[in-house]
Amino acid sequence: MPQKVIFSDLDGTLLHIADDALQRHGTMSEDGRTFETVQGVNISVRPLPPSTTGTQAFISERTLQLVAEIRRSGHLFVLISGARSSTFMERLPYLPAADAYVMENGGRIFFPSSDSLTAAPIVEDLVWRGQHVASPMVVESVPPAERPGVLWELYNRLQKEGWACDANRYSTDFRVSVKKSTGKTAADLDKIISSLPPQLASSFNLGSADFYPSSSGKDKAAEYLIKKFGFTKANSISIGDDDNDLALAQVVGHTYVPGFTAESMRNAVATNPLAFTVASSSAFLGTHEVLEKIQELPTALSIRSTRPLWVCSLVALSLILLAKRRQRRI
Repeated sequence: MPQKVIFSDLDGTLLHIADDALQRHGTMSEDGRTFETVQGVNISVRPLPPSTTGTQAFISERTLQLVAEIRRSGHLFVLISGARSSTFMERLPYLPAADAYVMENGGRIFFPSSDSLTAAPIVEDLVWRGQHVASPMVVESVPPAERPGVLWELYNRLQKEGWACDANRYSTDFRVSVKKSTGKTAADLDKIISSLPPQLASSFNLGSADFYPSSSGKDKAAEYLIKKFGFTKANSISIGDDDNDLALAQVVGHTYVPGFTAESMRNAVATNPLAFTVASSSAFLGTHEVLEKIQELPTALSIRSTRPLWVCSLVALSLILLAKRRQRRI
């Protein structure tokens, strides 16, 4: 049986966005294939397709290798992101192979499939998708303003009130930006979040507020997968950096932090430091550091292999002697 199930965020965790924060840690080459850190370390990277909002992200070759090695050692690896489905799917050929793919803050879950009829053989868990009554399943081409459910009722209300709501190519989620909402403040947004109906939940991702069914969320999706895969909280871990990774951290046994995107994550670490392992480096090096720590976690195979050779030989000799005694009696 696999030893651990690992839930990893993408943006700011396995992927790093080309922004001012990344520039503080080094310089990206013009072709987007090499990142030179301020320490003078050259890291081979791959540019991903830009997101719907134009965000450019990169993943390192070392990250891809480490995730593959972690899976080969017997652990399960789950990619879990707040990204909209379209962005996630466009990035899929550039992401590490995983045992499950979770997007839209837990609203949708896909598994690798043995179906060889499609170019990207993954299949959605429609049982999970059907549980989100606040956002019933409809064809994605249906405009958000025409969709049924409490989630889209909130979307329509906020739109009418002048909030900048982004539901472009989302299925179970929409995003609100205070910066893009004329005349609105963070305090105004806090009032909306504090008065949400029980069917809805919210968290912050990359500085914007995401709204989604309370039946989803990264934490609920992780709990569902932990049970489905036959694990417990004790042998589940997460990797994350942002506000929307905090609830996930509550349902796993330990969380690794490659760097801080949200102050709320920094505060959580300060409050309960034993529940977190924080990288001493940042950006790509921080990602490598936490993945290497996870790679070093003991597995049943490695524990067995650490037994001294003389112990194994003694056990084998005892079995041989026992077999000979039985033959003599016969």
